[in-house]
Amino acid sequence: MTDAEQPWTQIPDGWTPPDATLLEHARDRALQALSLDGPRPAHQRLRTFYDTDSDYAGATFAQLQPLQPADLTATDLHATTLLSVRIGPGATRRLLHDGPTRTEILGHLRALPDTQLHVADTHALLAMQDLYRAIKTALSAATTRTPDAWVTASKLCARKRPDLYPVRDTRIRDHLGIPTNNNGYATTWLLFRTLIQDHDLITAIDTAADAATDGHPRVHLDTSRLRLLDAALWTDTLR
Repeated sequence: MTDAEQPWTQIPDGWTPPDATLLEHARDRALQALSLDGPRPAHQRLRTFYDTDSDYAGATFAQLQPLQPADLTATDLHATTLLSVRIGPGATRRLLHDGPTRTEILGHLRALPDTQLHVADTHALLAMQDLYRAIKTALSAATTRTPDAWVTASKLCARKRPDLYPVRDTRIRDHLGIPTNNNGYATTWLLFRTLIQDHDLITAIDTAADAATDGHPRVHLDTSRLRLLDAALWTDTLR
């Protein structure tokens, strides 16, 4: 099998892969965000973000029980709102009440393959797209206050599958230099898929995680490297 045939290099038709300049810039930003040096080292930021005595969402967003991978629950919506987004009454009903919207979303949720982003192939990426678009549509009905709900959709997807979806918001997008366009989710997922394969970044994530928890029993980190990378990047934007 050639490298081009490896699942983790596959790109669905019509998707735009991140170019070399974007990849290099994003990798540099990620390494910076994971550095243990400087005035705001990664392990101290992660320690604060995941401290159960703090008012940050780190220890709760992906861990709040019950975790039901094949269902979409009120707990999922509450956990998502902890990341500073609002899910209004109409969207809540569309997502949680029986009906065609919920049926479609649950079908896409249950069709997601049991995999992680760093090894996601074309089939997995397209399944991710189906769920993301269905949730975004449910959040973006004509009556909703904020019709372009891509941030909320991204965060709800990440709540359901923290090993597969990066949290995509304006802070992360701007920090990494990801272009703003209608298919930005595709570029973001492909970019993070590449980052989370990088040996130096994997080492940096694990090192920062170990340093954050060392001697701090109240710090409850996520187990997903993707979530830890997300958290390191997001907290690095808080200057």
